[in-house]
This record gives sequence, structure tokens and C-alpha cells, in this order.
Amino acid sequence: MSDFEKGKFAYYEASLMAHGSLLNVMGTRFDIIIIGKNKSESEAVWFKIESELKRLDRLLNRFDPASEVSKINNIVEHQQIRVSEEMWQILNNCKFYHQETFGLFDITLKNFYAIRFHEHNKAVSFSQSGIRIDFGGYGKGYALKRIKGIMEDAAVHQCFVDFGNSSILGVGHHPFGDAWKVSIENPFDAGQTADEISLRDMALSVSGNTPSYSGHIVHPKSRSPETGRKSVSVIMNDPLDAEVLSTTFSIATESEKEQLKKSFKIFDAKEYNF
Repeated sequence: MSDFEKGKFAYYEASLMAHGSLLNVMGTRFDIIIIGKNKSESEAVWFKIESELKRLDRLLNRFDPASEVSKINNIVEHQQIRVSEEMWQILNNCKFYHQETFGLFDITLKNFYAIRFHEHNKAVSFSQSGIRIDFGGYGKGYALKRIKGIMEDAAVHQCFVDFGNSSILGVGHHPFGDAWKVSIENPFDAGQTADEISLRDMALSVSGNTPSYSGHIVHPKSRSPETGRKSVSVIMNDPLDAEVLSTTFSIATESEKEQLKKSFKIFDAKEYNF
């Protein structure tokens, strides 16, 4: 099981603002700002979010040998493994995204069709060797969608969530503005801002390469990595849709992008070339 550090929580009474953070969960840093709730309410919400993030890490983190996805990845060819109800729903959701993105979204990065779904006992198997599942382009979006639900249940109307500077949720608005402002930085030129985005009840996902992290987005058909000096931002109401589509748009053709815009409710999508 992953060895999680204890999250940090701070409350600022004068501005009714709370800040919660985890330095290392699902492979990155997580921060949330909650506005307009008292300390006990904010703290209760933060503890729910912290617990949920750690639970999802144990479910989706392929680097944790005790995670459910690791157990799936350890099966041999044609061996079946029964999965949890949540994992079954997640895998079927990934099948939906694979179909709706012309195969561009692929959690195997190799051959999604090698995943066999056994409906009668909610088990999966791999029809060929070498198949592994990686939720890297899905997990943070799924987590943000779960967190959005926690916010709604707690009647939080103003909050800002930053998940690794690439998966962001803005609910309501900044206390001193009509939205939450997010800068898109040029990773190849420190200090240069490529864009400024206003979020109000919207999610933003950014995918692309940096000098230290390049080639991680792979075209599943050609299996060639995307190595261009570019980033893609997608703004949508649904954080999970945004997460999936920002990765997909990074390797989609122009005609495929137009089809995706017709299939999904995309508020805005931009490409930045550096």
C-alpha cells in the first residue's frame, strides 16, 4: 500500500478561506481553496477529499503493487480476474471514451481490444501478452469529478482545485473577481505566459510536453510518441471529459478534432505551439 503523507490544512478566519494540500497523491501535488464556509465545515470537506484521493490512489496507481490496477496488470494472458464494481464501471467508461474518440484514447497505449470484458462475473482478461493498463490520462479527471460531487453535497459554491497544474476545477468565482484566473505557462520559456483563462463552474485540463517530460502521450495506432513543443487546453463542465479530451486533442487530426467537438460539449479548446 502507498505510504501517504498527512495532508495539510489551514483556515483563515478573516476571509472565510480554507486551504488543503497533499504533496504527493496520484503522482502529483493537489491543492484546494474553499471559500465561504466556517472552519469546521471546511475541515470536514477537506477530510472527505483527502480520504477520497488516497482511496483512488490505491485503486488507480499502477506503481503501487497493492493497487487494484496493479493486480489486473499482473494477470497472465487469458487469465480472468474479477474486479470491484467501481473498477468495472471505470473500465467500461474507458471503453466508451475509446469508441467515441476513434480509438485515440487508449488506457493500454497498445491495443484496447485486447481487454476482454466478462459480463457474467464482472471479470476482465487480456487476449494477448504485454498488455498493461495505465490511467494516467484518466485518473485525475475521475478524481476531480468525484471531488466536484463532494463539493455539491456540501453546498460549497466557491472553490478552486489545482491538481498538478494540469487538471483544474473552478467553482463559483474568486472573492475579488467574477471568475478564477488561470495562466497557461510556456514550459520551454520560464516566465512567459501563453494564455490566461477565466474559469467559472468549469474544469480545465492541459496536456502536452515539457523539457523534462516529453513523449508520454502516445498515438495508439502508430504507437509513436507525441514529441512536439506544444500544449493543448480543454475547458468543459465535466472534469473527466476535459481530462480525456485534452490528451486526445494532442494527437487528433483536424478532422478528428471537429468530430470530437460535435460529440462532446466542449466550451473551449486551444493548442499552443512553443
